[in-house]
Amino acid sequence: MEFLQFKNLLFEKAKITGFDECEIYFSDGESISISVYEGEVEKYNLAKSFGLSFRGKINNKMGYSYTEILDEAAIDMLVNSAKSSANLIENDDETFIYVGDKTYSEVKTYSKELEDIDPGKMIDLALDLEKEAKNYSEKVVNINGCKISYSSSNYGIYNTKGLELNNKGNILTSYVVPVVQDESGKNDGVGYVVASSLDEVKPREMAAQGVEEALSKLGGKSIPSGNYKTIIYNEAMVQLLETFAGTFSGDAAQKGLSLLKGKEGQMIASPIVTIVDDPLMEGGLASAPFDDESVATFTKELVYEGKLNTLLHNLKTAHKQGVKSTGNGFKASYASSVSVSESNLYLRKGEKSFENLMSDIGEGVIITDLAGLHSGANTVSGDFSLAAKGFYVENGKKTFPVEQITLAGNYFDLLKNIVDLGNDLKFPMSNVGSPSVIVTGLSIAGK
Repeated sequence: MEFLQFKNLLFEKAKITGFDECEIYFSDGESISISVYEGEVEKYNLAKSFGLSFRGKINNKMGYSYTEILDEAAIDMLVNSAKSSANLIENDDETFIYVGDKTYSEVKTYSKELEDIDPGKMIDLALDLEKEAKNYSEKVVNINGCKISYSSSNYGIYNTKGLELNNKGNILTSYVVPVVQDESGKNDGVGYVVASSLDEVKPREMAAQGVEEALSKLGGKSIPSGNYKTIIYNEAMVQLLETFAGTFSGDAAQKGLSLLKGKEGQMIASPIVTIVDDPLMEGGLASAPFDDESVATFTKELVYEGKLNTLLHNLKTAHKQGVKSTGNGFKASYASSVSVSESNLYLRKGEKSFENLMSDIGEGVIITDLAGLHSGANTVSGDFSLAAKGFYVENGKKTFPVEQITLAGNYFDLLKNIVDLGNDLKFPMSNVGSPSVIVTGLSIAGK
């Protein structure tokens, strides 16, 4: 059955059944992923997917259902399942089918250069990438992963209030993980790219990135426990921001799961800290002109110069707090219910180069890698104790790699104790970004 015919019949059936208003959300996508090993294609996956979710309001309750098939039987199933699920709801939370906004911003989420992408060229690039990584240094002993992936999607929202929204996006990513070894042991590194065309995948540069990172970690050793002047490298800071991103959720705050509850207008970070949620960022992995409730998205400073301006909201949490939705009502998939989540979240960069940051601390530690974030970080209290790696700094220069240490502190204290920001803002294959930062008050446990 054609999509528009299905939509019209579904809405008609829902109205007859007693639904006051309803909405459909659909997602249609395809992906290609290619992994290579030892000069051969190890895995080639081509996948296509389609899914449609239906939600409708009946007796002031919102019911949900979903399907992957568009036929008459699916229409009956969607309506009946949504009605049944609505009858099971016991809370009195008000729910909404949004009428839509007058205007929606334009945001580039689709690259024409990636249309009709050639899988053969993808394979050649992946093979070249592995070869370049192996040949870059005689210390490369293995490749832990070498992959190139393409995905595209078309999604949209239609409702009985006359709203019709559509958006499409596509992305190309690639990475290589070379392993190096010498008498001191083994280490790995990662070379990667997020691209809008095949020309942006440059095997030699990616191999150099991954191998040089791995080589820099060789010969690592622990250091005595203590309090050190500390730089958290951009990629490690991204790990912390990702882990604690949920603290900015209005839903988490209303459930008592965020210490930021009720702190709008208060200083929660250093005056040099500004944290932005930007769904309109060109090339952002989470960019979108509207959220999954059809609310127009916009760029917002969650924290501006240390002060908490707003939490993130969908329609339900915004209504509870008596504010406007921030356009952060998103689904994990077409089959999921709407929750609150960030788009492209980042800590705004400063003006200093990484070399300037090292010069400023003189002697101290750079933290480049964190492990154990799922078990070693309490997202409610903010406390964390994490295995870490990095480098020791003397006279403003890296001297030797550091490993077998534990970094401990509190996320909310960390935000207050950021004393300087680098200009090296980075989104490492993530929708979360950060520059490197100098921070005080962290404890390092070593030998």
